[in-house]
Amino acid sequence: MYMLNIGTKDAMLAVAIIIILGLTIFYHWSVAAFIITECTVCFAFWAGSRKQDKRLEK
Repeated sequence: MYMLNIGTKDAMLAVAIIIILGLTIFYHWSVAAFIITECTVCFAFWAGSRKQDKRLEK
C-alpha cells in the first residue's frame, strides 16, 4: 500500500476542502461561491504558514 507523506496542516487543508465541497453540494451553492471559498481557505492556510517578520518579534 502506498502512503502519502502529508503533514497535519496538509490534512487539515484537505478536510476543509472536502467539507466545503460537501456544503456546496448540499446547499446548492454556485460554482463561483465554491471557488471564492476555496481560494479564501487556501489563502488563509498559506498566510498562516508564513514566518513572522523579525522586526515584530520581541
